[in-house]
Amino acid sequence: MKRLVESLSTTNDGAFIIDDHHRIVFWNQAAEALLGYTAREVAGMPCYEILGGRDAQGRNLCQQYCRVAIQVANGDILPNRDVFAMTRTGKGCWVNVTTFVYPSADKNADRIIVHLFRDATEQKNNQLFVDRVLAAATEQLQQDDGYRIIPDVSEKPQTDGLTAREQQVLALLAQGLGTNEVASKLVISPATVRNHVQNILNKLGVHSRLEAIAYAYQQGLIEISKL
Repeated sequence: MKRLVESLSTTNDGAFIIDDHHRIVFWNQAAEALLGYTAREVAGMPCYEILGGRDAQGRNLCQQYCRVAIQVANGDILPNRDVFAMTRTGKGCWVNVTTFVYPSADKNADRIIVHLFRDATEQKNNQLFVDRVLAAATEQLQQDDGYRIIPDVSEKPQTDGLTAREQQVLALLAQGLGTNEVASKLVISPATVRNHVQNILNKLGVHSRLEAIAYAYQQGLIEISKL
């Protein structure tokens, strides 16, 4: 245990150790730098109360009887996973987590469960954006006879004059929402959504929802971090 702690103390990855009751027994300086909590603040705390981890759909990953706890109990191999965690200041960030389980030399002692994690915010946000664009493309294929891939933005105007409502519709489309979902979100009819979409396409000078999303992203009308 002492040698393991010494090794984790110098790693560039955030690292913490928990016991079988999910209580944090070790927290390194890299973990403090990433999440803002000091070792003294988290000592003895349940890890799920500190991380508050969620997946991309907002579902809880870090909780008392989480999937990791069940896999650890079963002795399964734990794959890397992306977790949306909360920092001490309340800011959210994506971390990629690797978990190792070591049996204790003392048969009566808890197993040693080590979590290593590193910042994955930019990579995860890029992945989510691509997923949303692909979802929009799928809906486009279902609604249109065809579409062009990505417009030549050099030929497009820099000022687009979208109304506040049109910007809302475009942002929701970029999240992968379909016509009915956008309508429900904004409490308007699907026909109104389609009218807004057509106005957006006309103003941006594009021919499909996918083109509109790609152009708006490239021109800074949509920020990945806000999707």
